[in-house]
Amino acid sequence: MTPHKILSNWMIEERERRVMGLKNKVVLITGSTGELGRVVVETFVNASCQVIGTYRNEKAYQELQKWLNTPSNLRGISVSLTDEDSVNQLFEEIRNRYGRLDALLHLAGGFWMGGTLWETPLAEWQRMMDMNMLTTFLCARGAAEIMKSGGGGSIVLVSAAVARDLPAGMGSYAISKSAVLNLATILAKEGKPYHIRVNAILPTIIDTAANRRAMPDADVSQWIPPQKIAAVLSSLVAEEMDIVSGSAIQLM
Repeated sequence: MTPHKILSNWMIEERERRVMGLKNKVVLITGSTGELGRVVVETFVNASCQVIGTYRNEKAYQELQKWLNTPSNLRGISVSLTDEDSVNQLFEEIRNRYGRLDALLHLAGGFWMGGTLWETPLAEWQRMMDMNMLTTFLCARGAAEIMKSGGGGSIVLVSAAVARDLPAGMGSYAISKSAVLNLATILAKEGKPYHIRVNAILPTIIDTAANRRAMPDADVSQWIPPQKIAAVLSSLVAEEMDIVSGSAIQLM
């Protein structure tokens, strides 16, 4: 058997083991109708998880259902993730329907390039904090409360590479994503006694149609395909990774 064939077989076996480690897990995916969200939902639906996907646009959710051939293990819930009551209702419904939550994948968020901090309108600053930090806090808090009484679980938050780089000219976005990273660090420590694992991923630019339209002259070969992010997320949720928590995983 050639080395290439051995490697190929090993990769297939690893993928099958990861899928088996996900079967029947109850997984909440926020931002399910976005370009990254669609791929992540597909990954976990195909792994036979019970998937709850949040959305704001009914038409976009119906398109997701159609794209996935209306799977029986996907349930969509319309939620305003910046509204505390709406988020609390989401987790109450999850608790009542499933009795537990095994994983939260918080993909929802927003981006604004902005300018210098002194050029940043308060409204845009607040929008970045709401979309990236507030939604993360409300969803992570709700997930942790269910997991705490259910024996644990996995929470994966999406920060960004700029959370560490903190480049000039995009302060409101970078600071909001840095706050997400710090929240993950603290929640991992607080969740450890309850077997709640918390990790953050820090992608650079994700290869989506929207980003290609926004940056038509960019070198997309350096961008990250959503499928690779989905693979990282499925690994972090799988049983085999139950010793990994408090990690900030740079994606390149």
